[in-house]
Amino acid sequence: MDDSAAVRQSLALLIGARGFLVDAFLGSADLLAAPDLPGYACFVIDLKLDGPNGSDLLAALRQQGLEQPAILISGWDVDSLERVAVKSGFSAQVQKPMMDNSIVDEILKVLSAADKLIKPAPESKTSSGK
Repeated sequence: MDDSAAVRQSLALLIGARGFLVDAFLGSADLLAAPDLPGYACFVIDLKLDGPNGSDLLAALRQQGLEQPAILISGWDVDSLERVAVKSGFSAQVQKPMMDNSIVDEILKVLSAADKLIKPAPESKTSSGK
């Protein structure tokens, strides 16, 4: 999830091109209202969002009992991104702009670390702004 529609769409296309099913949400409320949250393997969340920030969103997911790995992305506050990610409970962090497949590499790492079965979907679906 990212506050920028262009970044959201680009991320969905990049991750989807690697064979993963992708849903991209417009904001925190849209993600939290999704009925199939327990079925997601991983969350990619921007630090700066409209409304609650990425740390608050992850806290809300955790309060719902969702323990999937989460990756924090941000183009802001380079020096403290890792500290914020660790303090908030993110599994990893990626600085924007993301070069090449850095986000996909991190997704694969956190899924592997979480002992998730990594099987790219045969056909990806992308949505750029639910």
